[in-house]
Amino acid sequence: MYGALVRLVVKPGKRSEFLEFSRWNTQVARDTEPGTLRLDLWEVEAEPDVVYVYEAYKDVAAFENHIRNGPVRRFGEIMNDLVEGWTMVIPFGHSVASNLDE
Repeated sequence: MYGALVRLVVKPGKRSEFLEFSRWNTQVARDTEPGTLRLDLWEVEAEPDVVYVYEAYKDVAAFENHIRNGPVRRFGEIMNDLVEGWTMVIPFGHSVASNLDE
């Protein structure tokens, strides 16, 4: 499995737009990307302007397929309008153990 955890700080007043966009991205992944195992957005009460994105893919090829989808390409175009900053909490890498391992 291949994945990462990203912390995004959403610009003031842009949270609804960011979440609407992200729901479209997760829908496209669910409908057209069988190798995208998880694309989860998390919020933490103590950080109201922050969204954590957990991504897990079957392998690097599945990740590469995901970044070619329409929402990800569009996010590259609008990211600066929606996001103040971001941090790779867990950089992209390969898992060493998972309940999904066969």
